[in-house]
Amino acid sequence: MRKNFLEIILVVVVLWPLSLIAQLNEDFSDGDFTSNPVWLGDVSDFTVNLSNELQLNAPSVSSVSYLSTETGLLDFSNNIIWEFKINLLFNPSNSNTGRFYLVSNYEDLNGALNGYYLRIGESGAVDKLKLYRQDGLTSSSDELICTGMYGAYGSSPNARIRVTRDVAGNWLIEADSLGGTNFIFEAGGTDTTHQFSKYSGVWCKYTSSNSTKFIFDDISVSANVIIDNDPPTVVSAVVTAENSIDLSYNESVTTSAEDINNYFLSGGNGQPLIVVNNNNSYQLIFNDSFLAGDQLSLDISNVFDLSNNSLTTTIPITVPDTAFSGEIIINEILFDPYTGGSDYIELYNLSNKSIDLYGYMIADYDNAIDNFKTITTHYILNPESYVLLTEDSIATANDFFQNNSQVFLEMDLPTFPNDSATAYVLNPDSVVLDYFSYSDDMHFDLINNVEGVSLERIGFSFPSNNPSSWHSAAESAGWGTPGLENSHNFSSVVSDLLFNVDTPVFSPDSDGFEDLAIFSYQMNSPGNVANLVVYDKLGRVINTLLSNELLSSDGVITWDGVMSSGDKAPIGIYLIYFEVFDLNGNVQVVKKTVTLKSKI
Repeated sequence: MRKNFLEIILVVVVLWPLSLIAQLNEDFSDGDFTSNPVWLGDVSDFTVNLSNELQLNAPSVSSVSYLSTETGLLDFSNNIIWEFKINLLFNPSNSNTGRFYLVSNYEDLNGALNGYYLRIGESGAVDKLKLYRQDGLTSSSDELICTGMYGAYGSSPNARIRVTRDVAGNWLIEADSLGGTNFIFEAGGTDTTHQFSKYSGVWCKYTSSNSTKFIFDDISVSANVIIDNDPPTVVSAVVTAENSIDLSYNESVTTSAEDINNYFLSGGNGQPLIVVNNNNSYQLIFNDSFLAGDQLSLDISNVFDLSNNSLTTTIPITVPDTAFSGEIIINEILFDPYTGGSDYIELYNLSNKSIDLYGYMIADYDNAIDNFKTITTHYILNPESYVLLTEDSIATANDFFQNNSQVFLEMDLPTFPNDSATAYVLNPDSVVLDYFSYSDDMHFDLINNVEGVSLERIGFSFPSNNPSSWHSAAESAGWGTPGLENSHNFSSVVSDLLFNVDTPVFSPDSDGFEDLAIFSYQMNSPGNVANLVVYDKLGRVINTLLSNELLSSDGVITWDGVMSSGDKAPIGIYLIYFEVFDLNGNVQVVKKTVTLKSKI
């Protein structure tokens, strides 16, 4: 089902441009938001600035302010596009965050409503766009539909964002994090709960220092009719047998896709003998067998879609090889997921081979290797690459903010018990490639609740079935790094703790230059817990940036010049106290200074 959704998203992306019917188009060029259209809500808290942008202009207190406007009745019988620009003149957090309400059945965005909103800004330095569904009053249990891939919104975001919803309830988020129109894919999800809407709007939650620092512009809501002016594209091309290639297109194509004259394969293979249409997947069968490891190219021409758009392209073809013991390893495993989440197992290709995982197996151990689950998708795992096997890609991406969902592969997994078991990876000939006997006792002793915490291999060169080769994922990395380099990675050993102040002088004035104090660290072993405290020249605690936090092998911490009270820190020199300790009682302390040279 998830695979079908991804195919739908690809079609949506490719088939734009569109014929649009405007529902709302507001650029505030008239210097006014009280008419044409009328914006309602906390009108005294907003103004149109000299650049003809809508700007928050609320009293200097911590509060929430909103404006909403009528878009006309949206019944989602057409595809809908929302587009807007947002500029936050600060580094967002959970206390200072913006929302754009795409859909609301009521004007009051602070009251109970049925709708959808896009959240911009959260605590941390890698903020991502998040789409939520709201049922009634907003709360922490608002339904998260999808999360953006790029953490580009943690520092004074100035972005242009486009959200689309098709008639089937598929949502697509695209954005240009620099505020232009070079939109890139951020996220996609499916939700059809709310089918009608009458209002859209902006919503700002802020502390006193940020009560004038939210800016919105170029807000539009449009219904559309799709006009296809683009040629079809190839979404997959996989060698599925010793002399055949399976092609899939992003949309329906004519019988031109079955014409052997429209294909030519390099390496002396030439045209296929026959092209077989298998329910819109096209199998190209050639006369000669391919050689494992060959890098070929396939020329495609004169393949037409149903709108008579023609495709001419050349695509690379990799002939996969077979993996043997030690060439594909287990690199990370989650066996006790959050409620509603999914187990996962991450594999890494240590070899120089490109390997098709079709037919490979994951198993667990109960007196014998048992409970085999087979990968039924053709997936090329390239050298030095990861693949994340999970039963629910969306749940895994939502549960772990540090992820690479582009390498997620959904499959049925064996049942991995929460206490202990042995996980196996086998090739199609049942050769064991790697195995790992895990236990919940292997988790870091200071973690009170290991639900939702993965075990990571601390280095590729460490033996798989040795408990010392594994460690709980770092708290600073969100307790798991599915599809990414592990938070603990000690392939090269650091002799001593390294802690640096990368910006010894900073000026948090939102001018885009040295707005943050940035600290970087590198540990020499896993299992380190840290405190990081900022003191003023009188020895008073100004802010606690880390408190008993389990660290990754290396990382970055930032300070925005705000005290723990939420007030501005005055200019001056501050002591940075970094304390690290482990379970053996070893304590390391580093003291550095940083200078705040201008007011926020």
